[in-house]
Amino acid sequence: MEVGVTVELVMQELHFSNPYRLVWQSKVGPAAWLSPSTDEAITGLVKRGHRNILLVPIAFTSDHIETLHELDIEYAHDLAKKVGAEKIVRSGAPNDHPMFIDTLVDIVKNHLYGKVHLSPQFLMRCPLCVNSTCGLAKSWFLRHVPDPLNQHGVQNRKEK
Repeated sequence: MEVGVTVELVMQELHFSNPYRLVWQSKVGPAAWLSPSTDEAITGLVKRGHRNILLVPIAFTSDHIETLHELDIEYAHDLAKKVGAEKIVRSGAPNDHPMFIDTLVDIVKNHLYGKVHLSPQFLMRCPLCVNSTCGLAKSWFLRHVPDPLNQHGVQNRKEK
């Protein structure tokens, strides 16, 4: 859901100046995955005459194997050639851009010196999650972090 909201806010900021579509990549394991997949979307776009495509890996904060290999090689090169795309390119992730790092610092400071120990979402399980390690970790935080959601209104730490 957060990814969809982020896409909507970015496109709103850009005044919806270009057509866009939220798609998903990197299915792992036998469980059903979100759709449409990136390769299905690229194939469909090219069939409809959109031969120049910009991939924006909006959920990634850094370039890594998933972006560098999957998007740049599997999609932008191999799939592009297969389906007849003219050009598929990927936008870069924030990586270590100073503005991104400053934003992370602000978020961490607000968290450390704020009133909430953990984000409520941190304690939620993904729909249909069967990962026992995930469940154990979330249970551990509930047991070991005093008042993790600050339901008692106590200040966590004072900024010095």
